[in-house]
Amino acid sequence: MGVIEIEVDPLPCKACGRLLEQRRWWTPRRFCGNWHRLKYRVRQFFGFVLSVLLS
Repeated sequence: MGVIEIEVDPLPCKACGRLLEQRRWWTPRRFCGNWHRLKYRVRQFFGFVLSVLLS
């Protein structure tokens, strides 16, 4: 039996925009590393707080 090969297009990192190689099609990578994940979450949190305060 042969191996099924699925090509997945690279996705950009949500923090810096660098294209990431996708090794698994069932769990795509969204961030370069843990620091970019944390940076994205902190920015998301402060954006939410700012939107609540300004509305």
